[in-house]
Amino acid sequence: MGLVVGFLGLLAWASARSRRRGIGASMMGPFEEMYHPAAAQSHVELRLQTERKKPLPSPEDL
Repeated sequence: MGLVVGFLGLLAWASARSRRRGIGASMMGPFEEMYHPAAAQSHVELRLQTERKKPLPSPEDL
C-alpha cells in the first residue's frame, strides 16, 4: 500500500514540477493521453499551430 501511495505522490510532484518549468507536455503527455485522450489531442493541435510559420508577405504588399 505504501508503494502505491509513494508512486502517486511521485507523479503529483513530477506533474507540479513540469508545469512550473513548462515541460509538462513532454513529461506528462503519455499519462494525459491514457486518461484524457481528448485533451491530449487538443494539446497536439495547439503545438502544431504554434510551430507553423506565417507566410511571407509578397513584394506587392510592401
